Amino acid sequence: MNVQRGGLSHPVDKDQRSAWTLDTDKATGPCREAQGGGQMSGFAGTWLLVAVASPCRYLQEQGHRAEATTLHVAPQGSAMAVSTFRKLDGICWAVRQLYRDAGSPGRFLLQARGARGPVNVVIGDTDYRGFAVLYLERARQLSVKLYVRSLPVSDSFLSAFEQRVQGANLTEDHILFFPKYGFCETADQFHTLDELRR
Repeated sequence: MNVQRGGLSHPVDKDQRSAWTLDTDKATGPCREAQGGGQMSGFAGTWLLVAVASPCRYLQEQGHRAEATTLHVAPQGSAMAVSTFRKLDGICWAVRQLYRDAGSPGRFLLQARGARGPVNVVIGDTDYRGFAVLYLERARQLSVKLYVRSLPVSDSFLSAFEQRVQGANLTEDHILFFPKYGFCETADQFHTLDELRR
């Protein structure tokens, strides 16, 4: 799938970004800190999922079923409480999870269910105000996600995402774009999975 974009007339100031990268010697290996750190209070608030790059066959085959997805982030000390909102069969669901501090600023561990073990999460690139690129790694399989604060998506944000995707040894064929409409903001108690208490 091709990323369509025009000229980059308003590039994001790289000095304002959180400086994180992937260990490119092992594209599916552990994420590591490059330099610097992030201001987690600046990462709080609402993020809209725009795109995911992943070699996951299921994601590629079932991509047509993707639903608009919203993240609400609330820092809890050095950890983050993350609520993910999306529709399932037309009903808004919420999943509440704790991204635990993994020992370095901007790096987290999510104790996910299933036999594949925990998920390593790294904030790879962000300006806090407009976009964020997150790396998620589980069982040595990597995905790269682009989140934005609002739509439409800036060309410079797409460019930053593309660079991170290429740096992770993924291609445009691995990119799945999510719907830009039908976002959920809330879910009732009967459609909320609370994993914060686990």
